[in-house]
Amino acid sequence: MTEDWDVIVVGAGTAGIPTAIFAGQRGAHVLLIEADERIGGTLHWSTGQMTAAGTKMQKKLGIDDHPDWHWDDCYRISKGEIHPVLGRLAIDEAATSFDWLTDNGFEPAVGTPVAGFGHEPHRVRRYAWGENGGVSVLETMEPLLDAQIGRGTVTLSLETRMTRLIVEAGAVVGVEVEARDGTTAEILGQNVVLTTGGYAANPELWAELTPGRPLRSYCNPYSRGEGIMAARDIGAAVSGGDQFLCSFAGIMMDPADPLSARGGIILNPAFRQPWEIYVNRAGKRFVREDHPSVDHREHALLEQDGMEMFIVFDEGIRQNSPNLFSEIERKHAAKFFGDHPSYFKADTVSGLAEKCGIDTANLEASVIEYNDAVEAHTDKIFGRESLPRPIDTGPYLAIRAVGFTVLSPGGLEPDAGMRVLDTSGNAIPNLYASGEIFGKARLSGATFLSGMSLLPAVTFGRLLGQQLLTWEGARAAAE
Repeated sequence: MTEDWDVIVVGAGTAGIPTAIFAGQRGAHVLLIEADERIGGTLHWSTGQMTAAGTKMQKKLGIDDHPDWHWDDCYRISKGEIHPVLGRLAIDEAATSFDWLTDNGFEPAVGTPVAGFGHEPHRVRRYAWGENGGVSVLETMEPLLDAQIGRGTVTLSLETRMTRLIVEAGAVVGVEVEARDGTTAEILGQNVVLTTGGYAANPELWAELTPGRPLRSYCNPYSRGEGIMAARDIGAAVSGGDQFLCSFAGIMMDPADPLSARGGIILNPAFRQPWEIYVNRAGKRFVREDHPSVDHREHALLEQDGMEMFIVFDEGIRQNSPNLFSEIERKHAAKFFGDHPSYFKADTVSGLAEKCGIDTANLEASVIEYNDAVEAHTDKIFGRESLPRPIDTGPYLAIRAVGFTVLSPGGLEPDAGMRVLDTSGNAIPNLYASGEIFGKARLSGATFLSGMSLLPAVTFGRLLGQQLLTWEGARAAAE
């Protein structure tokens, strides 16, 4: 590899790909390195949700929308914790980025846009995604990247890890990399852009940056925080790790493996009303199971011991309720109970409590209280409205579910130009970043703003490549 690059992009994912595309279109000599054997990063894990106001799609459907309304919704849902500069930039530029995707072949899923999906709704129909989730976005961007590779403006190096940033006279001048075979090299460049993602696949870094919150993760295994650590090693500020909110809720395929969290159970009342009850490790109900706010239920689970709960029901509910599993047939799911570390089965409620390791008296009392609520057609304790049938027919069943994460809350601190800031608040010369490496909390606070992760990463990458990065050739052309 040459040692004279206009732009070095570390990470070929949601933010890195558009950075390389647009810098290449401006004639930059771009090196795009990726630790994985394929490009795409978290796009292979993402549901692909995006929100943008004033898009061509909305206008075609007669939907009146404006970035100011989008901002108001995000400010409300995040309880005022959205970053005032980055959030406004992401929202104001969102339509341009979304239109760029659709102009290049991205097809929104049938039925989109919608006002809300999974989390708190917006007041305007602006949520959209592709049929293949995040992969739909990758499939749109990959041919554009290939075109730049074909032109010779972008060189892609897979299975290549950045091991450190090279600094001279206080400025970043390149990166040290390691190839799959263990060989290393120092690569120099006028701009270094870190788009390496978060740290939710690194238990040690998670414990340091998000202490007190157990790591149960479903994410890209290359989300190891290498860009964050490399930048911190040269004085970059890291913050936001304490603004964590778990997702509600996942199953640990292997309780000993923090990276084995999976979804697959339908706990959102918008898609399936609950027939089961949720109890904590103490055997007590802790939340209204059919509360319409996902945010409310997520915060309730966040405060439970170990961010853990048990979904408790019986054979009558298993047979008669709508299927609890999104991807598994009812008859196949039945085989898990008693034969999986997160699924439990017993002939009595007390026996179920013993197998789950929760308080027997409390669980028995919780079941009795719930059954009384079913009989009375009113839940005086939590105000639950969905009371279809009691839990009174053995065998009794439970699933251990946990608060889990798909994104890292903390990360590097940027300015409005995507420059990485040091601990004194000064921009580190020649060092830029984009995407999840900033941390989810920058654009959501301690909540989830669905659609405000993927598209902002695309937007910031586009802006970097399109206008924010400069190099000698670009400066000469501008003059």
